[in-house]
Amino acid sequence: MIELQTDFNRYFRQQFDTTTEFIIPFIERKFQIKKGMRFLEVGSGYGGICKAFSDKGCQVTGIELWDYASNIAKGFLKEEIASGQIEIINRNVYDINPEKDLTEKYDIILLKDTIEHIHDQEKFVKHIIHFLKEDGVIFFAFPPWLMPFGGHQQSLDSKFLHFLPWFHIFPVPVYRGILKLFGESEGRIRDILEVKETQISINRFERITRQAGFDILEREFYLINPSYKYKFGAKPRKQLGLLSAIPWLRDWFTTTCYYTLKKA
Repeated sequence: MIELQTDFNRYFRQQFDTTTEFIIPFIERKFQIKKGMRFLEVGSGYGGICKAFSDKGCQVTGIELWDYASNIAKGFLKEEIASGQIEIINRNVYDINPEKDLTEKYDIILLKDTIEHIHDQEKFVKHIIHFLKEDGVIFFAFPPWLMPFGGHQQSLDSKFLHFLPWFHIFPVPVYRGILKLFGESEGRIRDILEVKETQISINRFERITRQAGFDILEREFYLINPSYKYKFGAKPRKQLGLLSAIPWLRDWFTTTCYYTLKKA
């Protein structure tokens, strides 16, 4: 239990540090974050990102589907929740009607490493745009499916598979067989296959967000994900300009994409 709690603390801190050093400055290239702005994170997990935006003076809401994650977040953020600075909602975002259930929409919405887990992403982006104020922005970060670890291998128990690139692109029977061979649990296999079912590319993301009514304010591709600085001690590196301009090929070598979008 002590080791598990240490892992929760480490992940919370990684979320907070990545947001403070990389995500907030990226958003502020095009959009100034001001005290009192309303901030929403979809898939808020353990709450580290919510904490970073609360420290910027935002009024924060985190929506998290899973009970265990929202309960951990409430423990980390109990002071901010008690003061009314942060609210953590354990609910499916589709169960919220923004026109009826929100007294006020949001200045900033954020999804980090979340959209690749969502089924019917076209439906989702058409839904989430209605949570945003007319002059607000939405931030997305996600790993393209074809990148070396686009199957979320880093979440596996096997240390060998943890660092094995690109094996997630094998057909499902082969992929499942490898996971079972290396002792992954059925629950973990089910979670990892979900990402294979919902895979998303750079081109597809840009197409479905454009169709939903978004314009790109800013985007950036990374050869080495900024999160890896805190997870693995690796130095973040932006993608080479030439490679980032080549559709499809860039997906194989881009470990994360950062986007700031606005309503068209």
